[in-house]
Amino acid sequence: MNPQLQNILGQDSIIVQQSMEAISIAFGIDKANKYDIFAANGQKIGTAEEVSGGAGGFIVRQFLKNSRACTVQFFDTQGQVIGQAKKPFRFFFSEMAAIGDNTEVGNVRRRNLFLRNYTISVGGIEQFDIQSSLFQWKRFKFDVTRNGVVVATIAKKFEGFMKMAFTQADNFSIQFHDKNLTLEERYTLFMTLFLIDFDVFEQKK
Repeated sequence: MNPQLQNILGQDSIIVQQSMEAISIAFGIDKANKYDIFAANGQKIGTAEEVSGGAGGFIVRQFLKNSRACTVQFFDTQGQVIGQAKKPFRFFFSEMAAIGDNTEVGNVRRRNLFLRNYTISVGGIEQFDIQSSLFQWKRFKFDVTRNGVVVATIAKKFEGFMKMAFTQADNFSIQFHDKNLTLEERYTLFMTLFLIDFDVFEQKK
């Protein structure tokens, strides 16, 4: 695994702030997603960006919306690609895979059409679950559990030490509670944050 990606995944909390361009907000045009990645102390530690696909990709985004297939690339602070996530086309039961060294590390799949329930596998083995209510207000929270124990939390709106620095744009965070999570597990859970953004929030932007 890339050392810079390991550095990102080694954080206790990771904040992801989405870039919302003026044209997207004013005219409702769905452009390729871009994100800045921060540590909990506000230090920028990377970026992520949906591969745009040119004019064809632009058209697909307008019509297929969050059902579309896409690739999200992760970059270090020098702009070098350090990992990626791949999302196949799905009208229902969305999924996304974390890719490292051209190999699938883990994946997440939505398993209920009406509830925000997900199953997360690492190394081909189902290990984690997310069961989240549809009826959440303002602060959306997704607890990741293994054998009934919460090991990480994905949330809309960061509420940690640097809360005030992340109030001007959509932001998400993942907090790792289990210190024994492997890098592969952390990578898959980090990637899950991006699927939840696509799956739950993209149509509301």
